[in-house]
Amino acid sequence: MPFRARRPIMFALVGDSGAGKSTLARGCADILGADRVTQISLDDYHALDRAARTATGLTALHPDSSHLALMGQHARLLRNGETIFKPVYDHADGTFGRPQFVRPGAIVLVNGLHGLFTPELRSLWDVSVFLDPAPELRAAWKIKRDTATRGYDEAEVRQELEARRRDAEAFITPQRERADIVIAFRPPADHGRTNDDARLDVRIRIAHPIPLPDLDDLFAGETARFLRMERGTIGADVVEIDGGLSDAATQVVEDRIWKHMPAARHLRSARLGAFLDVGGERRSNPLAVTQLLLTYYLVKASALAEKQEQLADGIATAARAS
Repeated sequence: MPFRARRPIMFALVGDSGAGKSTLARGCADILGADRVTQISLDDYHALDRAARTATGLTALHPDSSHLALMGQHARLLRNGETIFKPVYDHADGTFGRPQFVRPGAIVLVNGLHGLFTPELRSLWDVSVFLDPAPELRAAWKIKRDTATRGYDEAEVRQELEARRRDAEAFITPQRERADIVIAFRPPADHGRTNDDARLDVRIRIAHPIPLPDLDDLFAGETARFLRMERGTIGADVVEIDGGLSDAATQVVEDRIWKHMPAARHLRSARLGAFLDVGGERRSNPLAVTQLLLTYYLVKASALAEKQEQLADGIATAARAS
């Protein structure tokens, strides 16, 4: 069975507003199992409500608008298996709700703007991901979300995007270099005509200490039409997934990755690659492979944490016996 470490495995999703953090977080939770995953939105740690940010001119992307020290304290408590009393921010009206107690599950999935901003926060994650979609995709996703669920009209969202640009460049984008994994969704050449988000190209840069599984033959066989890999010379590998990845090729890739984590095969799910589009729920093959790679890193991070715990137990036992 995976996730046997005594402490929670800490998973951070970081990126600009509208980058797809919540969508990817929900998808990962669906695959891993809601009973295993505790989800935390760092938006709950805003220091100012929407009205106060408007009055002061301070955007949500500026670090002064968030309780960074409290984020770090709560993340450390969760990593230690302790319950926190967490603030709650309501995006529907931009105000704060009643704080709530949160107990960590086997995996703590944190998503937000500043998850890699401070050294303390960076030290707490077993796996950290920065979402870096093409600017035109992020703008379209933010407009779609904010007009549908947050009470804005399109003109207001576009105005907010422009007002936040400087803070995004100063405080959000630099965190990309601190992430173990960077995921960049890109529109293919025909996206302007099809507007099909199920067939986006994906570029994944992996600099995690746990190496990428052995998939080399997939980049030389039939699936090579859809997959490319560049082995990094400075510790970072790059995987590129073509948006036209076929169902058959996706099955081959999925089967191979699952073979590298046999204790987690029961997690196989038809929800892999599912996302909500305008017409309802759809499946994206590139997203499915991306989610499965993240699952691999979480499973392996848990196995590593378990080994570290066993080593610590052995050292403690030897010390008591001496």
